Amino acid sequence: MQLKPTLIVDADDTLWENNIYYERAIAAFAELMETQGFGREEAESMVDVVERERIPLVGYAPEEFARSLDIAYRRLCEEYARPVEKEVSEAVREIGRAVIEYPIMLLEGVMETLTQLHGRCRLLLLTKGDREVQEDKLARSGLARFFEGVHVVSEKDADVIRDLLARYELRPEETWMVGNSPRSDINPALEAGIGAVYVPHPNTWTLEVEDIAEPGNVAVLSRFGELVTLFNECGER
Repeated sequence: MQLKPTLIVDADDTLWENNIYYERAIAAFAELMETQGFGREEAESMVDVVERERIPLVGYAPEEFARSLDIAYRRLCEEYARPVEKEVSEAVREIGRAVIEYPIMLLEGVMETLTQLHGRCRLLLLTKGDREVQEDKLARSGLARFFEGVHVVSEKDADVIRDLLARYELRPEETWMVGNSPRSDINPALEAGIGAVYVPHPNTWTLEVEDIAEPGNVAVLSRFGELVTLFNECGER
């Protein structure tokens, strides 16, 4: 039986910076494409198209991001009937590899907030992506000690949350999902019947942005540290 509230917390762009590194890589790719005679916006748009096609097939591993950039370059060449240059292709892959093992930069207030909530609330981590990559980021973040359980999944949806409710014997009315993504955090939580705490990030990936299904049932915070105020009595509930 659940004795105290549980927060199921997202990782990328909720606990630490993630998408900014991908945005920088895409900007560098677009700059390189511009030197090759392609438009910057055209290059960025091609990356978006390729990623939307490939992610359902290959997932979120950083190495696949590098491959997506290379495929985007090759498609641009194909559209303009231009040969693929080996040196450019290698430079593109090198740009993409910059997101592999990027430095962990915690978002403001994360360490202090988890320190205060730990013990007063049950804390679970739920993140999607490549298991080895996500577990490595968590280890390097220094946050692993705060979480009772860590779950890395290929995609986050309502069924994943329902599985956690069953596994940990959680009561939906005393469980909240905390994250920055309407698509992967907030809407699945609402569908699963638990609470949702939305912490917007200015650089949330466009593929994670969608309308929130029930905005009136979502707590919106300006920063992660506001969780302490929101759950200031969680040890007594």
